[in-house]
Amino acid sequence: MTATGDLRTTDDAEFWDKLHQAMGEDGLLTYRYLGRVSEEMHGVQSSYMKIRRDMRDAHGGIRAGALAIATAETGFTDFNSVPAPVSAGLTIVDPGKDVARVAMRKDVLKVGRTLGFSRTTVTDWDNPDRVIALTRGIGIKLGDAPAEGGKPFPLPEDIADRDDLPPLIEVFGGWKGDDGHWRLPALAAHSRSTSGTLHLGPMHLVFDAAADELAAASGLRVADWEVLFVAAGTNGPFRVDVTPIPASGPARAAEFRLMDEGRGDRLVASASASFGA
Repeated sequence: MTATGDLRTTDDAEFWDKLHQAMGEDGLLTYRYLGRVSEEMHGVQSSYMKIRRDMRDAHGGIRAGALAIATAETGFTDFNSVPAPVSAGLTIVDPGKDVARVAMRKDVLKVGRTLGFSRTTVTDWDNPDRVIALTRGIGIKLGDAPAEGGKPFPLPEDIADRDDLPPLIEVFGGWKGDDGHWRLPALAAHSRSTSGTLHLGPMHLVFDAAADELAAASGLRVADWEVLFVAAGTNGPFRVDVTPIPASGPARAAEFRLMDEGRGDRLVASASASFGA
């Protein structure tokens, strides 16, 4: 069955209107709530994202999930394709506790017929020589966008930083159940990608909630992050299964699996994280 909201089923005459609806105020929440601004999506000269308190981990550093969303690049864009992620990873080299805004310098390594490869360097907007994270991404093109007619999206609303901002996972409907598992609700317009399936944003955030909780319990923070997007999330609710990895050294690690409970516990994504001081 083709998922609702899948732009691959839209003809050229309606494609751009449907894309803007999908990304509008009643559509996908990821980028507009986190405030990511990118050259391709918004027609600006430099990509950036402001860092609010809800984007920080238990130690005040920038959350891995927020950095992963800021750098959700694969070489393809919504203006030349209907893209989907294959893998995304990042290495945090500076927690950025005093960084108010990050800049993203993307390097598209290769865009082939169906696969794209890219890396992004995340820096302090006010100090370009200060590197916060190095990221990598692989994506797949599921379909083509019309060759003409695409227009940049409006800039996202500037959400003020304040003490009472709810946790990001709560904004996206996620919660920790009585059984100890973090979950996302059933697929909805605010969590749906342009291919009609669960968007990478909620996936990163629910993995992040589970990983940050585990790291904080050991007095550590997430230092390295990798997600493999295994299958489309089509139903939900979605559950995170956590497997801590025994280690004798100072670092700790864990693996995470996102399961689509509405599809008989279908594996949607697999993540790994290492924790450091």
